[in-house]
Amino acid sequence: MVKKNSLEASSSGKSEATETTPLVAKVENGGNGDDPIKETSGGGLSMKQTAFLIAGEMAGSGVLALPRVLVKTGWFGVPLIVLMCLIAAFSGKRLGDCWTIIEGRDPEMRTRKRNPYAIIAEQSLGKMWSVAVSLAIIITQFGVAVVYLLLAAQIVEQLFLTLMPTVTICIWYLVVVGAMTPLMLFGSPKDFSFMGVIAFFSTFVACILYFIQMMNDIRPFGTFRWGIHGFMDFFLAFGTIMFAFGGASTFPTIQNDMADKSKFNKSLQYSFLAILALYIPIAVAGYAVYGESVGPNFITSLSATPLTLVGNVLMAVHLVSAFIILINPVCQEMEELYSIPRDSVGYRTLVRLSIMAGILFIGESIPRFYTILALVGGTTIALLTFVLPSYCYLNLVNQTPREGQAPVEVAGWVKLVCWEVIVIGVVGGLAATYSATSAIFSTSQAIPCYLR
Repeated sequence: MVKKNSLEASSSGKSEATETTPLVAKVENGGNGDDPIKETSGGGLSMKQTAFLIAGEMAGSGVLALPRVLVKTGWFGVPLIVLMCLIAAFSGKRLGDCWTIIEGRDPEMRTRKRNPYAIIAEQSLGKMWSVAVSLAIIITQFGVAVVYLLLAAQIVEQLFLTLMPTVTICIWYLVVVGAMTPLMLFGSPKDFSFMGVIAFFSTFVACILYFIQMMNDIRPFGTFRWGIHGFMDFFLAFGTIMFAFGGASTFPTIQNDMADKSKFNKSLQYSFLAILALYIPIAVAGYAVYGESVGPNFITSLSATPLTLVGNVLMAVHLVSAFIILINPVCQEMEELYSIPRDSVGYRTLVRLSIMAGILFIGESIPRFYTILALVGGTTIALLTFVLPSYCYLNLVNQTPREGQAPVEVAGWVKLVCWEVIVIGVVGGLAATYSATSAIFSTSQAIPCYLR
């Protein structure tokens, strides 16, 4: 049903890849040959472009929910956020190393692929895991896309509240989905590298404006708990933190579009440092200023001022830009599933319209982003970001090398950390899933839009 390496082999057979095919893709740059890594429009992503894509995709929806995370965890949530950031960065590096190992072993893998994460799973764990990863990526990106567009709809509702007070988030969600549909037609990350810059800087400036507004809102009305509320609340927050750092499912696709894939780890370092620099000040300030009254989306707790208005517009720009980045792997995965050629515009458009229809249905069915966010964080994101990267890496390095190839040397402490990350991902993910599922089926859950 799902064609992976066999399909990749057939589609890449014309590339004439050999053992001498370079691991670093050569780039056409007008024939001057002075800088093989310098990109033109068709050459691939640079290290900076990759860093912006990763940071732009991840920063946004997570930062909006983090002040509420501290409500449920107390100040213990601050070091927990830092720890999960380090774990996610470690896992991202393992994914990058997995692809480097696979390329080193098989020259056919040195050309661009539509589904690199699934290939990593198949090479390391077998065909069934390849199918499982494909399904997990689709489910994850569906869920994340719904969260992003629900947040965008909520922001638009805030912006037009005084002009159209009777228009609900259900209607605005429909408008946002319709507006985003034409932007689904970008081919692969190299076709919209500018989106990463837009996504990151829009959320960066928005967070600065939000922070200034929070400082202006300081009042002695915060009510703090210095401990953890309880099991359910803590792991609901834990799932949210997982979600905030859960961009790993797109990492192999982005890395696969780089001109120099060996620089992917540097891009990861810059991305996670930038994300952490955004997350910590907003989370701490939001909790410190508004206390337990802060909303699941903290911008609803801000005073209505011009600063908040401009910040909301920029955050909406970020959400729609990040949506394009994160939904692209799903589009490519579905096109791979149905063996649709890259130049078949009609069939590709049909597939992508069906994806948007699914996103529309889910959002109108569960119009509360916080519970979806925690559920996705505790299930597929826990699997794709915190469990499988290390598990695939350990299996790849333990495989017997082919004739003429040297084994991969890995330090003992790296293997130990890999297993620790796997345990954290499994235990935390299961507990977060239980908490989020309980919250979704609670009596306080919002009624689906189409049943109102």
